[in-house]
Amino acid sequence: MAWSHYTKTKRARIAAEYDRYADELLDEAKRLEGEGHESTAAIHRRGAHANRDVADAARESSRRLNEVLNS
Repeated sequence: MAWSHYTKTKRARIAAEYDRYADELLDEAKRLEGEGHESTAAIHRRGAHANRDVADAARESSRRLNEVLNS
């Protein structure tokens, strides 16, 4: 992915979207864990953490968002 400049508004939308993805993954992880699927729940939690990293980067700056998206 090429380096992009994101406006503050666009970065806010990206952060909200990735936070929503993270919330969905955490909800699914809780459900899976309740059914005894600990390994699968852990995978969903790692995915949620990765999505939070993108959301946090988007809130910080275009530079940081690009670093995370291009890593």
